[in-house]
Amino acid sequence: MNRSIIGSAAFAALLTGCLYSDVRVPLSYGSATPGDAGGNLGQEVTGMGCNSALLWLFAWGDGGYEAAVHDAKAASGAAFLVDVKADTTYTNVVLGLYQHECTKITARIPAAVASAPGSKAQ
Repeated sequence: MNRSIIGSAAFAALLTGCLYSDVRVPLSYGSATPGDAGGNLGQEVTGMGCNSALLWLFAWGDGGYEAAVHDAKAASGAAFLVDVKADTTYTNVVLGLYQHECTKITARIPAAVASAPGSKAQ
């Protein structure tokens, strides 16, 4: 009985993402430097991109830098971000039955964009 359970668990682990998988995790982003913005940095903005997986069979999401940067740019109305930093967090429940991974970026927007009329940034 125990061998059957262990064998089934091992087999399921080998099938991770076999039924459905739609995950993107590009880990590269060319960030402008404070010098590119003339040294004038505005407010700090954040953005997030996440992936999830369920039962080792289904995976979905876009947890890469690109999605997180797009989220931050959309929230701030900025054309580009400066001094981008990224952190990744993982949540893994019961040996991977549920998994969640997020990439969170923190960046600054150039002061000229932060103070421009019609900008969403404050």
